[in-house]
Amino acid sequence: MDEQTETAVDLGELLGRYKDDQRVRDAVLHNAHILRCIRGGLRMAEKHRFEFDPREDYWRLPERRIAIAYLAHQWSECVAPASAVRDLALRVVQTFDRIRADGLIESRGTEDEDVQEVAKVLLGEVVRLGTVPGWERIRSAWPRVPATAAEHLAEFLAAVPSREGLDGTFRRRLPWLAFLGSGDLAEVRERQAFFFGYANLWTTTNAYVNGGAQHFAPVLQNTPTEMLLAYVRRWERGETPVQTSFQSIGRDDEDDQPQNRYEYSTVIELHGFLNLHRVPFYNSLAEKYRTWFGLNEASNAYDLTAAVGARTSRWLDEHPDALDHLHLLFQEWITAPMKTRVKFETIHGIRAKRLPRKGDDELADAALLVELNGDAMAALSKLPDRDTAMMALHLLLDTKLYVPDKVSPPVIKPVPISPNTLEEEELVKSLPDGLRTHGERALAYLKAGLHVLFAGAPGTGKTTLAQFVGYAWNADLHELPAAMPVKNAPLTTVGNSAWSPFHTIGGLMPEGGSFRKHGGIFIDPSSVGRSPWSLRNVAIVLDEMNRADLDRCIGELYPLLSGSVDEVEPAGLPGVERIVASPRFRVLATVNDATLDDIVFPISEGLARRFQRIELPGASRDEVFGYLGVDDAAPHGEQQVAVVDAINELFDIVRAQDLLAAAEEDDRLPFGAGYFLLLQRWLEGKFVLPPALKDATTKEQARSLVADSMRTLGRAAKWNEVLKQIQKLV
Repeated sequence: MDEQTETAVDLGELLGRYKDDQRVRDAVLHNAHILRCIRGGLRMAEKHRFEFDPREDYWRLPERRIAIAYLAHQWSECVAPASAVRDLALRVVQTFDRIRADGLIESRGTEDEDVQEVAKVLLGEVVRLGTVPGWERIRSAWPRVPATAAEHLAEFLAAVPSREGLDGTFRRRLPWLAFLGSGDLAEVRERQAFFFGYANLWTTTNAYVNGGAQHFAPVLQNTPTEMLLAYVRRWERGETPVQTSFQSIGRDDEDDQPQNRYEYSTVIELHGFLNLHRVPFYNSLAEKYRTWFGLNEASNAYDLTAAVGARTSRWLDEHPDALDHLHLLFQEWITAPMKTRVKFETIHGIRAKRLPRKGDDELADAALLVELNGDAMAALSKLPDRDTAMMALHLLLDTKLYVPDKVSPPVIKPVPISPNTLEEEELVKSLPDGLRTHGERALAYLKAGLHVLFAGAPGTGKTTLAQFVGYAWNADLHELPAAMPVKNAPLTTVGNSAWSPFHTIGGLMPEGGSFRKHGGIFIDPSSVGRSPWSLRNVAIVLDEMNRADLDRCIGELYPLLSGSVDEVEPAGLPGVERIVASPRFRVLATVNDATLDDIVFPISEGLARRFQRIELPGASRDEVFGYLGVDDAAPHGEQQVAVVDAINELFDIVRAQDLLAAAEEDDRLPFGAGYFLLLQRWLEGKFVLPPALKDATTKEQARSLVADSMRTLGRAAKWNEVLKQIQKLV
C-alpha cells in the first residue's frame, strides 16, 4: 500500500477495534444480516422464479387493485387462523378475476374514477364469493367481523369511493401479491417464497430503510421483476458497470418508458453488497473515503468504491496473515441466528396471538426465514476464503465511518458540585440514522444559498436535525457527522409570541440614564458597535418558528434573507441605520404541524418562500425501535423483550383506532419517536422507577411507561381512547 493510504486510514487497526468495542461488533453484525438477506433473497427469488409485471398484472386491473387493498387494510398482521385467512384471500382474488372473465369488467384504468366504477360492479357481484368455510374460525379470532365474508367484503367495497389512501402502504400490500393469478394455495406458497426473497433483496439495505423507500418503493411497484433481476444477476457476476444503466419504471414515468436510476441510493448500496468481495458498499458517509485514501478524482460513488476496493485488495495481498482471521470472523457472522425485517404473515391483537397454531395454521414467515437462511448460507459459504476475507474487511471498514473511536473518559477532580451540574464537554448528541437523508438535503440547500424549514409532528427530531445541519455548516463539513458535541451546537432560540423586531434585529436599550445599542439574535454581536450592522456569519436554529409573529419581527430582513439585496435600511428601529448581508448566514427553522399550543402564528407566503421546506414524517415501528436501540427481530434481555411487546401492542391499538398515517413504505404514528424518551431512559438504566412500579413485572413496567409517554396526546378524544386501551393492559 502506498504511503498516502497508510497515513489516511490504518486498515490493520480495524481488527483491534472489532475486538475492543461492542459498538463495532454490533454494527458489523447488523450489516452482515443485511448481506445475508440480500444474497439469500436473490438465491430464493431465482429458485422460485416468477415473472410479475406490476402494471399489467396489478395496477391496470382495478379489481385486483381493490382486492389487494382489501387484504392489506383488513388482513395484514391479522393472519389468524392462517389457513382460513389464506383461503379467504385466494377466494377474493379468484372471484374478482372471474367477474372480469365473465365480461362484467373491462376497464384497465388507474384513475380514481375507474377504480370507483369497478368497485360498484364488484359490490353488485359480491354474493359470488359464496360461503367461506373457514369464516367461523376467523370470527373466533376476530369477533367484530360480520357474520359472513361477503358482508365484510361488501362493507369495504361500499367505502372505496370515500376511502383516502385506498391502496395503503407497500409493505402491507406486498405479501398479498402472491395470491394474484394463483390457482391454488400450493401455488400461493411458491409465489410467497419468490416475493419474500425479492423483498429481502431490495428492501433491507440501510439506504432503503433510512429514507430510500420513498423513491425506490415506486420502482419496485412499477417495474417488471424480471427487468430488475436481470441487472442484479449481472452485478453479482461483476458484469456491466452499473453506472452504464439501471433502466426501471417509476410511478410517474410517461408511456411506461424506463428511466435510468443508477444514482438512487438504494441501487448504489445494493450493488456494493452484491460486490462486497470486490468493493465496500457505499452509504451517506462513504465520501470520507475520498480524503482517507486520496481519491478525489473518483467521479461517482461506483468509481470511488472500486478505487477503495483496489486499495483494500492490495492491503490483503500485503498482509496474508490477516486473511485467515478475517475469513473466520466472516464465518462467525454468517452462522449467527438469521433475522429479517421483511414480514409476510403476522398477527396483531392479543386474543388472536393466543390462538393455538399447528399444521396449516403455522405462520409462513418461520419457514420462509429458514429457507432464506439456507439460501444465504449456500450463496456465501461456497465463496473462496479470500473473497470472504475481503467481505469481512469491507464490513469492518464501514464501521470506521459510523462508529467513532473510543475516547478515554476525562479525569474528573473530586470537587463539590451541584447534583444537577454536568460537564458540557462530556455531552455528545448522536444523529439518528433515520434523519440523515433529510439532513443531507438540508445541508445541500444551505450550500445553494437557501434557508431551511423542518416541518412535522412533535417528536420527529426536527430540532436535533436542525442543530446537526447547522453544526456541519458552521464547521464547513462536507457531510453530517455521526455525533456532535453539545457545546458546539449552533445558536438555538425558540420563537415567542412576545417577540418584536427589537428581539430579532435590535434597537436601543435603556442603560444608566442613557441608551446603548442592542443587537437581536439575527445580528452579529461584534458588528453592533459600528455601522453598518451585519447578520451573523453562521447558521442559527430558530425552533418553533410559528410561535412568533415573524412577519412583524423580521419583515425588514426579507430582502436579505432572499438574497435580492446586499443591505437594507430598516425603518422605525432607533439606533439601527443599515444592516448588511453575511455570506454564511443561514436560518434553520422548525415548525410543529401539530401543536398543543394555542399561540401559533400562520406562516405567510412571503415568509414561507424564503425557506426550503422539508417534511419529517411521524415514526414508523422500525424507527421507534431504532430510537430505543432495540432490535425487534432479536431482542435480548427481559427489558428489551417487554419493550418490543409494548410497542407492538401500541401500534395494534393505534391501528384499530384508525390513527396511523399511511406512507409509501410503512404505516406511521402521527408523532415522532422522541415521544418514547422515557422508555429509552429506562432501557439505558437512567430512569429510577417510582415506588408504585417497583413491584410490577417487567412487562407491566414497559406498558406503564408507554402509557405515560402517550398522556400528552390524551387531550384529544381519539387519543384518550388509545390511552384507555393501553391502561387496560397495564
